[in-house]
Amino acid sequence: MKGNNKIRSFFVISLTTIKGGMRDRLYQGIGLLGIFLIFSTGIFSSFSMRQPLEVSINYSLSVVQIISVVVTIFLGLNLISSEIDSKAGYVIITQPISRTLYILGKFSGFVVMIGSTILLLGLFASLGVWVTSLGVQNAPNISWQNVVISLAGSFEACIVLGAIIILFTSFATSSILPFLLGCAVYAVGQSTQSVVRYIESGMAKNQFPPALKALVKGAYYVFPNFALFDFKVQAIYGLPHPTKLFAVSVAYAFVYSALALYVAILVFEKRDLP
Repeated sequence: MKGNNKIRSFFVISLTTIKGGMRDRLYQGIGLLGIFLIFSTGIFSSFSMRQPLEVSINYSLSVVQIISVVVTIFLGLNLISSEIDSKAGYVIITQPISRTLYILGKFSGFVVMIGSTILLLGLFASLGVWVTSLGVQNAPNISWQNVVISLAGSFEACIVLGAIIILFTSFATSSILPFLLGCAVYAVGQSTQSVVRYIESGMAKNQFPPALKALVKGAYYVFPNFALFDFKVQAIYGLPHPTKLFAVSVAYAFVYSALALYVAILVFEKRDLP
C-alpha cells in the first residue's frame, strides 16, 4: 500500500507541475514562436544565395536550441523557487511524502514539458526547412535523421541544465541566485571543450600559465560539457549519422543529471523550511 501511495503521489506532483506550465500558457507561446520560426526560416535562408538550405537548417535548429534553453531556465526556476517564495509548495511538502519524491516528481513534470516544447518547436522548424527546400533548385537531400538527433541533443542539454537548476534551487532562498548560476554554468559548459582543445593542440604555447591551464581542465571535468550535445553540423551538411557519439551523449546526460538530482535531494532533505 505504501508503494502505491508513493507512486500515486509521484504522478500527482508531476501532473501538477505540467498543469502549472499550461496555466502559464507555455504552449500558446510556443505555438506563436513556431509560426514565427516557419516564416523567418525562409526569410533568413534567402540571404544566402549559395547554401540557402544549409542556412535554413542551421538557423532553425539554432533557434530551437536558444528557445529551449530559455524555457528550461525559467521552468527550472519555477519548479521549486517560486513555490517556496510564495509558500504554495509548503502545502505539498508538509504532506506525508518525502522531499525526494517531491523533487523527482517536479523533475519528471519538467522533463515532459521541455520534451513536448522541443517536439513542437522541432516540428515547426522542420516545416520551415521543408518549405525552404521547395524553393531551392537541385536541393541536396536533407538528413532528417540527423535533424532528429540534433533536436534530441538539445533535449539532453536541457535535461542536464534543468537538473543543475534544481540543484541550485534546493539551497537558494530566492530565484535570483539559481538564475545567475544556471546562466553561468551554461556559458562555461558551452566553451570549455573548445578551450581545452585549443590548449591541447599546442597552438596556445605560452599564452596560458600552467595554473590557468589546470583551472580550465578542471572546469572541463566539473562543469557539464554542453558542446557534447550539439549535432547541428551533422544535420546541416548531411554527415554520417553520429550514432556512437549520440549514445555517449545520452549516457553522459543520464549520469550527470542523476548526480545533480542526488545532490539536490541531499541538500533539500536537510533544508529548514518555515
